[in-house]
Amino acid sequence: MIKTPIKVLLVEDNPGDALLVRMLLEDAGADRFDLTDAGRLGEALDRLAGEDFGVVLLDLSLPDSHGLDTVSRLRAAASRVPIVVLSGLTDEEIALQALQGGAQDYLVKGQGDSNLIARAIRYAIERKRAEERLSYLAQYDHLTNLANRSLFRDRLEQALARADRKGSLVTLMFLDLDGFKAINDTLGHSSGDELLKEVARRIERRVRGSDTVARLGGDEFAIILEDMSDAQDAGPVAREILDIISEPLVLNGQEIFVTSSIGIAVRPPSKGENLLKDADAAMYRAKQRGRDNYEFYTEEMNVQVSERLPLEWDLRRARDREEFLLYYQPQVDLATGKIVGAEALLRWQHPELGIVFPTKFIPVLEDTGLIVSMGEWILRAACAQGKTWQDSGLEGLRIAVNLSARQFGQENLVETVVGVLKETGFDPRCLELEITESLLMNDVEATSRTLNELKGSAPGIRISIDDFGTGYSSLWRLKTFPIDLLKIDRSFVRDLATDPNDVVLAEAMIGLAHKLGLEVIAEGVETGEQLAYLRERGCDEAQGFYFSRPIPASEFGRLLKGRGSLLGASS
Repeated sequence: MIKTPIKVLLVEDNPGDALLVRMLLEDAGADRFDLTDAGRLGEALDRLAGEDFGVVLLDLSLPDSHGLDTVSRLRAAASRVPIVVLSGLTDEEIALQALQGGAQDYLVKGQGDSNLIARAIRYAIERKRAEERLSYLAQYDHLTNLANRSLFRDRLEQALARADRKGSLVTLMFLDLDGFKAINDTLGHSSGDELLKEVARRIERRVRGSDTVARLGGDEFAIILEDMSDAQDAGPVAREILDIISEPLVLNGQEIFVTSSIGIAVRPPSKGENLLKDADAAMYRAKQRGRDNYEFYTEEMNVQVSERLPLEWDLRRARDREEFLLYYQPQVDLATGKIVGAEALLRWQHPELGIVFPTKFIPVLEDTGLIVSMGEWILRAACAQGKTWQDSGLEGLRIAVNLSARQFGQENLVETVVGVLKETGFDPRCLELEITESLLMNDVEATSRTLNELKGSAPGIRISIDDFGTGYSSLWRLKTFPIDLLKIDRSFVRDLATDPNDVVLAEAMIGLAHKLGLEVIAEGVETGEQLAYLRERGCDEAQGFYFSRPIPASEFGRLLKGRGSLLGASS
């Protein structure tokens, strides 16, 4: 098969340097590259406006542009084209800054051969594709390709702002499948995934191109409808969506029928910040009334959020009754196989229900604000346990504790962390605080200030980004924060053995993170194949069921005392 040559735009004003690049590319294979020259940035921008190029080789010192501004202007004009910076020896520091500013790689002029420049071009193209894929995954659901929760919130804010200017309505539908868990349990998760994809396709077929359809998680979907003249017009749309979803479909050779329930909230009268909550309450009422139905939100539904009240009451009493406990999951150094850390994970020992997992009660803690006091309890309990392990001779073990968005936003967060460390005597160098990627980017200035205060007040404390790859940030932006570690989200690790896209993304995250001086830990490692791939690519640490499930402190202590390598056997 004949491959199309890569179109290369060389932006270089020095004829000698330009000739050398041309000779190197010809030596790498005359049929592999199609080179075009530009001596000025202005000329290059004109070329990019009229032609498609696979990569740009960019000198940072041009007659009409110099330094990092050159990269910025080029990216603004052609954001999807990868850039390889051509640097003089004296420009090497600037070239590194250019990587943080959006370039994919750099070459030092006069050094290297044809193989090096060909490899740099290939890697730049691969990295750019990976960055674009990461950007896409930060905003779209991996399974259905619908908008995810983050993009949904952004779209909803924009819709509300437009409605305010026009004085128009915004309608939000909250849709939940009826009996989805039973289908999942009966036919298996792969069939459940196929069902979710088909539901997404059916919803999209019914709505307008200007409407937003999002998957919020599990079997929950949201639909934003704009520019509707009458709130009641949403009723027929909801009925059509219910009807199209209930049409039979075949999964694993078996015909099945699924129905859904829809809650509808309209602003006005619902307030913007309560729109999703109101639609959720209406959806719950639709389920109560027999499913395969829709309901508009009414004020009386506030009184019916009822099912959560007993749970909330139990949660308020649970701490006094000492029903909460921490489990720990080991974090393993992939070079040695030794346990170097433990993530503290909250569990609830309910007197009637047994062990309750966080997905059941954390949302209630967040909605009620109890998450703040609970977060402080978790921090104190984890540090106290870490100190106990240290005193028993297990020194140097790192304890990772998650900070919720509400907890991170508290004005006294730094004082709380410092106070807990002092009270428990736990070494701050062994404490790692995990924050989510989306939290990091909510308020860049405030986040940066808080993180720097933490670093200054508790020297040695480590900051990690949890679930990396699922939010809005990019690696170069992370360099502006005092971050030590990235946790690759389990969604990228799960299909490493079967999905080439996840392979490229994981490799890009590991390689670029290391270039920025960050360590990398992969979560959700469950198989030897995943482990082998991560070790080959230089991933620093990993955690997951391959090594151990989260276990109580007493069991974790016994695991620690072995201190042998966990690379050879799963548990």
